Amino acid sequence: MGEASHWWQGARRLLQQGNDPITWDAFQVEFYKKYFPNSARTAKELELLQLKQGAMSVSEYTDKFEELFRFSRMCQGAPGDFEEWKCIKYEGGLRSEILSSVGPMEIRIFSELVNKSRIAEECVRKAVEAKNDRRESHRREHNQEYPTRGQEFKRRGYPQRFSQRRNDLATSEESQRNSKGKRAAAASDVSSCQRCGSHHPNRPCRLGSGVCYKCGLPRHVSRNCQQGESQDAS
Repeated sequence: MGEASHWWQGARRLLQQGNDPITWDAFQVEFYKKYFPNSARTAKELELLQLKQGAMSVSEYTDKFEELFRFSRMCQGAPGDFEEWKCIKYEGGLRSEILSSVGPMEIRIFSELVNKSRIAEECVRKAVEAKNDRRESHRREHNQEYPTRGQEFKRRGYPQRFSQRRNDLATSEESQRNSKGKRAAAASDVSSCQRCGSHHPNRPCRLGSGVCYKCGLPRHVSRNCQQGESQDAS
């Protein structure tokens, strides 16, 4: 604090001419000479030249622009000397959708340019919101008019019909298998002898006749038959 006070006492004697007050611009020039070296000022000027709005709002971009512009050598002297350059540089950093609105106006008063930029930003925001609302409304109408295939199948009962048809097919196949089994059992019952339960087509039953089941001769049983199947076949 003491160093700044001493600096100001000396700077005031150099700046003040007679009884005329010291202007703010003159004070800024001397202040920057003392506390902002050329390297820092040059870095700020380069940052200003490269400044773009990008994702910043107009208010955020304006604050950053003003902060950097204070360090630029272009802002030295009377505001009328650099007002036009300041507006041109400011316009150059705006987003394209905002610049397309304010650029054709060729505004060269900085405060007015900032105000018009804020209005343009609000118009762009409202236009985007309206577009999104129309798109969402169209999407809902489209979904109501053309339901998805799954929804349409469910509404028309296709899953229930398909399931019922599959159950009917399974029942039919099982019924066919049972029917075949019953016919085979019935055929077996018909071809089997009702007296002895054995199968001997085209030959009379020999149960209880005292003869061999194989050859038909008396005095021996089939397990001791020596004639074999040849007699039985004859």
